Amino acid sequence: MQIDWAVVFATLAGPILAVWASEWRQQHRAVRERKEWVFRTLMSTRAARLRIEHVGAINQIDFAFPRESCAAVQDTWGLYRQHLRHADSISEDQVVRQAWQNKANDLLADLLHQMAIDLKIPFSKSEITNNSYYPDAYVTDEISTQETKHLLLQVLKNGRPINIRVVPDDPHP
Repeated sequence: MQIDWAVVFATLAGPILAVWASEWRQQHRAVRERKEWVFRTLMSTRAARLRIEHVGAINQIDFAFPRESCAAVQDTWGLYRQHLRHADSISEDQVVRQAWQNKANDLLADLLHQMAIDLKIPFSKSEITNNSYYPDAYVTDEISTQETKHLLLQVLKNGRPINIRVVPDDPHP
């Protein structure tokens, strides 16, 4: 009886290779899903960068886009991260703060564009910059909330007085 080694090899190696291919495909899909989650979250919150989802996605960039396979994303992320840590973001000077914000907008657009390239999603930098929607009411609400927090902290920390005005119950007798 002659043994056909090709049949024996195929019988033994076939299931092993099938499992390996399945695991490789699942791992590849998980990597892509992680990248897409970060990209989608940053795209959907690019006009609302103080939202917890945005900050969470920012903190996942190193994990989702590792330097070994995503050097361009990591380079633009490094520039953006360095800019975020710059003290001009909290400057009392409105012109300095606005210049910081403009540069932050450009750096975030660069980062999102590099992510889109990595994911092979056809987004131009101008689409990333210009196609977000953030209602003015949200801006007004955020500013009011920040001002309220600032004033409350001044009262609690610095002893700022709270002005009270006494008015009659019926202002029109």
